[in-house]
Amino acid sequence: MTSNKKFVSSKLNKFMHQRNPYRTPPSFKKLALNYPEFRKYCTYDLGGKVHLDFKNPKAVRALTTCLLDQDFGLKVSIPDDRLVPTLPLRLNYLLWIEDLLTHAAHYNSEHCVLGIDIGVGAACVYPLLGAQHFGWCLLGTESDEHSYQSAHTNVQNNNLQAKILLKKVESNIFFKNLINDEEVKRWMLKCKLRKKAEVSESLQNCEARKAQTAALDSLSRVEFGNGQLKDEECSTYLYDFTMCNPPFFSSEEEADTMKKTRKDRGSPVSAPTGAIHEKVTPGGEVSFVTKMIDDSQLMKDKIRIFTTLIGTKANIKPIKGALSAASPSCSVVTQFCQGRTMRWGVAWTYDSALQLDQVRSKKEMVTNKPLVLMMPRSLMTVYSVQAAWTMVKKWLHQLKVKVRVLKSSKYFVSANVKAFKATWLHQRRKKRQGTRKAVSTHSDEEIGNISLVDESANSTISSKTDTMEETCVENMEEQMMSKDQLGGDHDSDTKTNECGDGVSAEHSMSSCQASCLRVNSPDTESQATTPHNHAQQSSKLIQDREEPMLNTGKVERLECILRCNLQMKQSGALVSMEAYYLDGSAGKDGLNQLLQFMRNQLLRPTV
Repeated sequence: MTSNKKFVSSKLNKFMHQRNPYRTPPSFKKLALNYPEFRKYCTYDLGGKVHLDFKNPKAVRALTTCLLDQDFGLKVSIPDDRLVPTLPLRLNYLLWIEDLLTHAAHYNSEHCVLGIDIGVGAACVYPLLGAQHFGWCLLGTESDEHSYQSAHTNVQNNNLQAKILLKKVESNIFFKNLINDEEVKRWMLKCKLRKKAEVSESLQNCEARKAQTAALDSLSRVEFGNGQLKDEECSTYLYDFTMCNPPFFSSEEEADTMKKTRKDRGSPVSAPTGAIHEKVTPGGEVSFVTKMIDDSQLMKDKIRIFTTLIGTKANIKPIKGALSAASPSCSVVTQFCQGRTMRWGVAWTYDSALQLDQVRSKKEMVTNKPLVLMMPRSLMTVYSVQAAWTMVKKWLHQLKVKVRVLKSSKYFVSANVKAFKATWLHQRRKKRQGTRKAVSTHSDEEIGNISLVDESANSTISSKTDTMEETCVENMEEQMMSKDQLGGDHDSDTKTNECGDGVSAEHSMSSCQASCLRVNSPDTESQATTPHNHAQQSSKLIQDREEPMLNTGKVERLECILRCNLQMKQSGALVSMEAYYLDGSAGKDGLNQLLQFMRNQLLRPTV
């Protein structure tokens, strides 16, 4: 007898972030052995497999708290009437932010990462994971008193007060009033100074450490101007990122309706948890995120990257419209996949140096079908992945593209390629031009060899030329001396020279030069005049290039026309290369053309 209940597998797990530890489901058996509070909610089948009743909110709460303790060393208490966070989704969100920070080039061991979490909830899971697992410092807000007290207790129980500051705020308070708070300013500077002290501790002596301690003790004397710290070590932006998990629905009725919109989704696997204010907000998440976007325009110079979570796919389009009205420098929407659940993340920035859309989700990369180039065995002396990659890398360097190897082993090579010019195009034309240039050079060499036969005659002519040049110079010197000996009124002399002596001098000089040029051979003439002309042309060319830059005051950035990932791998007995298009103005056609260039190189006969 078949069941009417539809079974939906956890097929989205393969699209989870590659660094998410829960891509491999946790062992319930191990948790049951180590945590009695989890074991009491477990059942066992005849094969000894452990099962958990996800319909029981207490079982879901026990699972989350035990995983936080086992995998991250966090002691977390969650009230019965508050939202129980799902760790795979929370980690996907945090790992994506980490990718954005890495792309922003402001994330290294010496930089103190400062973030803001709008609405930490009772578990305070984002700040706790951010501080414990990623080493960040986070400022968190909460409007509900009960959730605020619970989050404050969780921070204290894990001794993370130095890295986490919680502020009790009113509803819909986002960034402006929060950042300008004096307590927040002092905490932010304290985090920056502490990070500098931690980085330099191994390199400094005891006196330096005492000086750093004194700096920490003198925080009250630090001045603030226009909301910015007067600290030379502070970055331009006070905060690196913001994050938020807003309420999804505008009413409880909407939440019930959303459960029934898709009949093929099946019944919920996990029991619903959370208070009403954690799930419902006036206007829903579209209104909530729109207010956040409006507030971000006021803090565009103090926060580098703004992010938020979106729970409903239908809300992405209106949120994109709100973002377009705010005119950020760049914005991006990504997907978070875990189990049977999909969520979306939105990030935007007003920093023109950032291209956030270059950070792509696992699903986007996996579902992007690659272009495949098979490496023929007959055209390679050594048939291996490393030999094939050496050949491909040589071609790429020939094209002057940027290559960065991501992973390299005996049977697999992965690399990222960036191209700023389509150097792989018109290769035949370039080859023909090179051939013509080589032929022309060869002809010039033959003419040079012929001219060497008349070397003795040219030397005689050269001596005559030198004699006539000396005569011209002597005549000019005599005329200049006679001009200096005239004396008298300077103006009248000048006028006379302009009408008489000057003309005769110029005429005599030009006649001497003409006689010299008549004696000189054409080759000698070109050698005498070409360097000077080239110098003038080069000077004019440099001036023409510099004038637009001086007028605009800006230097244009090179645009990346093609960015792709190449994967060289062993496929059975064959070696293949898979090319994944990521982005760039050249599009997938550009990637096709790049692979066509490589095919031509493979088929080109070797000399």
